Amino acid sequence: MTMGCGRNSLPMANNKVFIIGTFGAGALPESYARGFERIGVEVVRYDFERALMRAGRFTGNRILRRLSRSARWNVVNREMEEIVRRTRPALIFGVKCTFLHSETVERIRKFAGVPFVNHYPDHPYIGIRWDPREASALRRDLIEVLRQYSIVFMWERSLVGRLQQDGVEAKYLPFAVDPELSRPKPGDEGLHCEACDITHDVAFVATYSRFRCTEIREVSRHRVAIWGNNWPRKWSTRAGQHRVHAPVWGSSVGEIYAKAAVSLNVLNAENLGGPNMRTFEIPGSGGVMLARYSTAQDEFFPENEAAVYYRSPAEIDDKIEMLLGDCELRARIRRNATKLSAEQTYDVRAAQVLRDCGLKIPANTFSGQPGGLRV
Repeated sequence: MTMGCGRNSLPMANNKVFIIGTFGAGALPESYARGFERIGVEVVRYDFERALMRAGRFTGNRILRRLSRSARWNVVNREMEEIVRRTRPALIFGVKCTFLHSETVERIRKFAGVPFVNHYPDHPYIGIRWDPREASALRRDLIEVLRQYSIVFMWERSLVGRLQQDGVEAKYLPFAVDPELSRPKPGDEGLHCEACDITHDVAFVATYSRFRCTEIREVSRHRVAIWGNNWPRKWSTRAGQHRVHAPVWGSSVGEIYAKAAVSLNVLNAENLGGPNMRTFEIPGSGGVMLARYSTAQDEFFPENEAAVYYRSPAEIDDKIEMLLGDCELRARIRRNATKLSAEQTYDVRAAQVLRDCGLKIPANTFSGQPGGLRV
């Protein structure tokens, strides 16, 4: 199960990493691709979402897309095997990749003879959910599939232990900051919204989930400006308690965090024990993060120094009031968050992946121009 991984670092045979994921604006696989490139690795990108769309005739229809999922998965499994044979990378790095079958992962590891790892950014034990607005494991045999990887990197420590008990070679790898997307913006604080023609004090960027919605509803003394999909329709009007805007992606998210007086981070029910991507994106943008407390978040961004935390939704209004009334506290949090987040980038995580796979980190020859081969 650990072929190609070990304590003794070996040179990368061809300095090439094959990354499987989605590569749209703000996508985690693209952040990792840039991280690997910045430490001198050649990256080959395989966009499985586009491949799945190519594999089906009816992919524009959500119902038909779901009904044809199994057939499309089979097509893309075969296609990816062929591409791995042609590219012959030194490391195969998948991000989630629910479409991959266990026999495909096992077969690729055997014929490629290199580490084949997965960074799984969701909760692997949540099962299959039929509500498309909620996170889902998408397949019932997910843990069996994860057993086939050389390493499965997880963002939360307790999940690492649970996977290890289930026979998965799991290691801890938290999310990080992508400096291409999250960077402090010079200038005065103030998130002026052209759509509303007002300045929003409190911002939250996230897609709807039941848990997030329940938590935001507890905020009654302040208006939360939300950017994301599927939120209650009544919040899309100016008369609503909160104000929902169209989704934003990529560097536009970081600009909101940099300008807002307070940026909320509501952890979903399935990741209450650990950090999420916003844990790093808000501080990386020089933002003032107000989040539900977790020891993992406090470990990276200490309470009242680099972030502020609440223990229950009933505390959110009071914490917002405290932050809005103390500009010196907000300024200190911004400074400290910026400093600490600079040490938590995807360059650092990419180097950790190589070390955990027993591969040497190459000399930094990256030119500063992201790109790489796309297949």
